[in-house]
Amino acid sequence: MPEEKAVAIAENADMVLNGYAVTRDGGNFRVVNLRSGKAAYVMGDGKLSETNMDDTEADIACRIVVDNLRYIGAA
Repeated sequence: MPEEKAVAIAENADMVLNGYAVTRDGGNFRVVNLRSGKAAYVMGDGKLSETNMDDTEADIACRIVVDNLRYIGAA
C-alpha cells in the first residue's frame, strides 16, 4: 500500500495497533492492514463478515477487535 494512503487511513482510524487500523462503523469495525492494504469487516461480536485477507491475517484482525473493544469504544 502506498505510504500516503496508509497514513491517511491511520489518521482517520479510531485505533492503530501492530500495523492494523481499526475504524468503528456503527456497532461493527473495519480493519485494514496498513502494510498490505488488505481489509476485513468485523461484526461487533468479533465474527468476520467480509475480508480479502488470508486466514491468519483475518484471525489477527478479529482478535485485535475482540481484545481491544473497550479501547476502541473509548476512542
